[in-house]
Amino acid sequence: MKALLLAALLCLPGAASAEELQTITVRPGDTLWSISNTYLKDPKRWNEILRYNRLPSSDPSIALPGMQLKVPVSLIKEQYRAAKLVYYLNEVMFRRIGGSDWNAVAMKMDLFKSDTVRTRVDARADIKFYTGEILNLYPNTLVVLRPPDKKNIDVNLMAGEIRAVRSRVITASARIIPKTKDTEFGAKLKDDLTTLVQVYKGKADVEAQGKTVEVPAGFAAEVKMDMPPSQPVKLPPLPELEQAQTALAAGAGTSLKTEGGVVSLNMRNLPKTPAAGAAVPNGKDLLKGANGAKIPDASKGIDANEILKMISVANPVQSYHLQVSKDQNFGSTALDKNYDVFDKIDLNGILPPGDYYMRVALVDLLGFEGKFSAPRRITVGK
Repeated sequence: MKALLLAALLCLPGAASAEELQTITVRPGDTLWSISNTYLKDPKRWNEILRYNRLPSSDPSIALPGMQLKVPVSLIKEQYRAAKLVYYLNEVMFRRIGGSDWNAVAMKMDLFKSDTVRTRVDARADIKFYTGEILNLYPNTLVVLRPPDKKNIDVNLMAGEIRAVRSRVITASARIIPKTKDTEFGAKLKDDLTTLVQVYKGKADVEAQGKTVEVPAGFAAEVKMDMPPSQPVKLPPLPELEQAQTALAAGAGTSLKTEGGVVSLNMRNLPKTPAAGAAVPNGKDLLKGANGAKIPDASKGIDANEILKMISVANPVQSYHLQVSKDQNFGSTALDKNYDVFDKIDLNGILPPGDYYMRVALVDLLGFEGKFSAPRRITVGK
């Protein structure tokens, strides 16, 4: 008798609550057969869907009414399991489709189609799609993964900044489609919904208002709301620190220095950035930046203040993001802050004495942040 009762309970929807479930939206004309053939690794297991849902009929050929079906993740094809969270730092939250509550993420957790992920102040997250695309979320960013109403789109960038490898991205003002298998780019959505796109590897199409512009590596474009994309403009490169003491740019006189607990980019013979609105020095070529690198002019849509920074700083690096942690994996940080390129940071006056790990990411003149350098040990207060 007890065995029969247990068997009956297992047949009720939601009985196997320990099983992780994913929500699938029933569309007009969908049947259990069609849903199983589309989503399940083994379509013959369609009857297992009955265990988790109250359906008007168990006939797999009858069209279902519009509803949300709960299906065990273990049964679903990997391409329909959107992504996995592979790294996060500080406060990162997620929300399932149809839900109203925000929950804290967990390392290695699965993220599904239409899930929303947000990073708070000083938070970061790295997401890997099951189909191989990589997505880095920077602070104060909001994204929707594989939105159901956007065909062939991996990410809907609602706010903030991302760096992506092969991911197809849409924003309020633009669509960004990688053109090569190794395409890597940054996308930033400003407060006025202008989209900035900067391509690091490969090339990407930037689409808006019926116009498409191809942006190659080392170039950037912007898209203002309800406007077509600007023509790509070549920007000074943003070097990335692979090792401490690595030269950042040929002839720029810049390297990362860490001596006695003092960190700096060792900027030499470069003037301070003037206040916004300062006059451009006479004789300066508005189209030439550091080492003769061509920079955009205001007529191409890049803000004039950005041009002024490029001219007066004469270096592609605007600031650097410094993180210091007791943990080599940076699961928590003792210091996480952005500094001007000219700043020298004396960690002896900020952190308790001891051994730490530090890493740096450079920020270019458009505000795009590069990858972090490899962690290195640093001693403070000894």
